Amino acid sequence: MLLTPDQVLVVDWPHARVGAAWADMVFFAPSVAMQGGPPPWDLVARHPAARAADANAMTAVIAAMAGFFTTEALRPASPGLPTLRASQSAQGNVSRSWLATRTGWA
Repeated sequence: MLLTPDQVLVVDWPHARVGAAWADMVFFAPSVAMQGGPPPWDLVARHPAARAADANAMTAVIAAMAGFFTTEALRPASPGLPTLRASQSAQGNVSRSWLATRTGWA
């Protein structure tokens, strides 16, 4: 987190990019849900930029995120990060469920 005089910024340093204003909330939402927070669609609905986002673009990002987490969770354990794969698996589960909810896919 970066604190400025008038805001708090969350930066994921290994993947820092400039992109759509709603993307960070979409990427953050599965983690919140897996920790007992609201479902990702409820959390994203609270974010003004996410509410204004193109629905197809958001669905595409959710699909990519679901694929990323699912694929990464299947990789071998990472030395020194014993809970990483379980966390990725949980976020993949949330992301796939979110994608299914958005698309009506079973």
